[in-house]
Amino acid sequence: MVEQIAQCQNEVALRIRHHCRRFGRRLRLPDAWNEYKNKHGKKFNATDDAQRKKNFLATDAIITKHNSQKNGTYKLEHNQFSDMVDYRTHACLSPVRDQKQCGSCWAFSAITPLEFARCKKNGTLLALSEQHLVDCEPYDYGCNGGWYTNAWYYIKNGALGSAKQSLYPYTATNTTCKFTSSMVGAKISTYGNLQPLNATNMQLAVQSNGPISVAITVTNSFFYYSGGTYNDVACDNKTIPINHAVVIVGYGAANATNYWIVRNSWGTGWGQAGYVFIQRGVNKCKIEQYPAVILSVV
Repeated sequence: MVEQIAQCQNEVALRIRHHCRRFGRRLRLPDAWNEYKNKHGKKFNATDDAQRKKNFLATDAIITKHNSQKNGTYKLEHNQFSDMVDYRTHACLSPVRDQKQCGSCWAFSAITPLEFARCKKNGTLLALSEQHLVDCEPYDYGCNGGWYTNAWYYIKNGALGSAKQSLYPYTATNTTCKFTSSMVGAKISTYGNLQPLNATNMQLAVQSNGPISVAITVTNSFFYYSGGTYNDVACDNKTIPINHAVVIVGYGAANATNYWIVRNSWGTGWGQAGYVFIQRGVNKCKIEQYPAVILSVV
């Protein structure tokens, strides 16, 4: 709701223009997965259970391998995050798209979680239209920037739905609004802002709801990222404003460094097939400052 969107977010829009107990030994599989879920009170539908189990088993293998190293200076154990999430290959996540020479990152950041939420509810993935937001959403600036919760407010309360991409394709330009109610492919029921600077809550939201929208500060090195966990200190500079919207689609850890799995909108030729790992839990590039989530769809 517009009145609930913080003033600081509107200012940013202008600028944008494992488990159970603590184990000393590895649990025997397959009982480990069920014990883990019982301990942490986790329940999933059949599709999500299969994906989470894969994540859990992969984590179990990492823990076992690490703890078997005789020269290790620290130990790993299962906890509530052992089924770490990676939605990149999930059936409800559409292929990475390219915003091209249009400052519409905010629209891509808004659409991805909505597509995912709709797919989880209905069982099929339907591509939705970023161009609908660029042309029609009245609270932002089309190709000159915007904000994802403004987009959700418009979809929920203005348009009363998000257009199908097939009926409103992307052109990467500001054009006259062509939306009609017959184009609607998804509707938002509830959405909200998450508590700022709380990585744990963000992880839980990703686990429970799916991809979440976030905003970051992009500096020069980000354009040339190709792999590894991104941790450039330049993007932490408080004098450089937040200037890009992206989507968190999972999280993990490597080499004792926690990271977010972040989906960009610069095509698959950028980064790791369109994704970047950004250091997690330290508000790297201000990524934990403005998280938001779609809670339910109609």
